[in-house]
Amino acid sequence: MNKTQPIRLLPEPGCGGCQPSHSGCGGGFGRPCTSPELRGQPELVRCVLDSLRGVVDVDGGNIVDRQLVKALRIDDGEAELTVSFAPSCGIGRDLAEGAFQTLRRVLPNTDVYVRHAV
Repeated sequence: MNKTQPIRLLPEPGCGGCQPSHSGCGGGFGRPCTSPELRGQPELVRCVLDSLRGVVDVDGGNIVDRQLVKALRIDDGEAELTVSFAPSCGIGRDLAEGAFQTLRRVLPNTDVYVRHAV
């Protein structure tokens, strides 16, 4: 099994208070860091995150820019997306399904999992 290390593509705007931790971002100033934990080939992770920007809520905001993506791991024919919204509400189900379908489209030969961090 190929273990990949966490990567950070770009620092989040205004995120100068984060303290490093085992997952790459520990939080600062009493708040968790808003950068998601990302694992996998950087080019592929960027492509998937860009595609996930097409998953939008009723206000037109996407799940990446609204910081609803908590983690994305792409490794060994498997992709796991962790989101911060609850699956029980109608829009949560729709957003999760949109994210799942986006991952299936971008990663066609990959087992896809969408998990909820709440």
